[in-house]
Amino acid sequence: MKFHPIKTFLSICLLSLAANAQSTRDSLTQLLNQQYSQSGFVGFSVAIVNKDTLLYEHGFGHADLQRQTPYGTNTLQPIASVSKLFIGMAVMKALEQGLFTLDTPVNDLLPFKVALPNMADKPLLIKHLATHTSGITDNQDYYKKTYVYTPPVDVNNALYQQIMAKGYGATGADTTLGAFLKSYLAADGKFYSKKNFNKSAPGSRYDYSNIASDLAAYLIEMKSGLSFADYTEKYILGPLHMDHSGWFPTAPGATLYTGLKAPYPAYSSICYPDGGLITSGHELSLFLKENIAGHEGKGTLLSPASYKTMLQPAFSAAYTPKNIDPNEPNIGVFYIMKKNGIIGHSGGDGGVTSFLFFNPEKGFGMLFISNTELEGLNGVNKNLLADFQRIWSLMGQFGGKMQVEFGRVNN
Repeated sequence: MKFHPIKTFLSICLLSLAANAQSTRDSLTQLLNQQYSQSGFVGFSVAIVNKDTLLYEHGFGHADLQRQTPYGTNTLQPIASVSKLFIGMAVMKALEQGLFTLDTPVNDLLPFKVALPNMADKPLLIKHLATHTSGITDNQDYYKKTYVYTPPVDVNNALYQQIMAKGYGATGADTTLGAFLKSYLAADGKFYSKKNFNKSAPGSRYDYSNIASDLAAYLIEMKSGLSFADYTEKYILGPLHMDHSGWFPTAPGATLYTGLKAPYPAYSSICYPDGGLITSGHELSLFLKENIAGHEGKGTLLSPASYKTMLQPAFSAAYTPKNIDPNEPNIGVFYIMKKNGIIGHSGGDGGVTSFLFFNPEKGFGMLFISNTELEGLNGVNKNLLADFQRIWSLMGQFGGKMQVEFGRVNN
């Protein structure tokens, strides 16, 4: 038998690098376990990915405290406003299919007219919805009515009573996405009010809007002939093999908790596109991986040109709307761009916290989803926010190491 010293040396090096990578993952798991045990989170899942692979994933804590169900990487739960990235992806797919352009006037596509009081001579365009510059705002008096609580509901539950006292819960009317949007945006609508809009013309002021996001999703329904849920299943979830993800619960998922670990009654929303996607940390990592690959011109869902449009800054020195958040100074097509250069979205809802961002410079991204809310009926939980920041910081430190180790093993 011939001895091949070079091949043997390379094999030893690869084994050594693989062992180092495993050691890095084990170290991160140990540190995150420590952070979990000291935190107020009931459960959470994290992942770190690059354009090629899943570098790390792990679940911590409980999906259900009463049953002591572990929270794993395949645990299903809503992801709140991280769902808007799927609206962004769907809008770009619709553009590729020729259903409309970013410069198409919204009122050219709807079976009703959006009656912006301050539209003046400037039409409301799809790009205004995508960049939160539409002039449409979330009037909480009516937006709260989009929440639907799944029967049977324990009406004596203290948290449910508090939710109802604050005006949440659908009234039984306008319980489809299109019907609610018409009642909110059309001049003769049941929920129409000047408070549903700001005082600026489209394109002139940044005003984050869930309802404007839902309107973008509804336009896809109007032009494609598919519900937004079916459209995203066909063109995003299915192709990415996000087989257990969807907009409506089909399997048991995590129980959702307040920051004080009180369980929420099960709920959904009439305006499901803006925050209702149900997925797991593992399946969401497939979406994150596709975004990083797409940014580098190697995505599979959209063309390189579409990814470039979706992920390029909409605002510039020549065009900067009023009211921009200095910590989030730019936006693509629903994709938030942070001051430090990372791209993605965060989300918060009853019993839900979610973060998904990638760093184009460093070539990797991270996600965090939890069944515990950072912000709820009583505002921001500062202790939980500090817990999250420590977890996210650890992930960032180790994500950089894993990216370097991955490069060594594969080069």
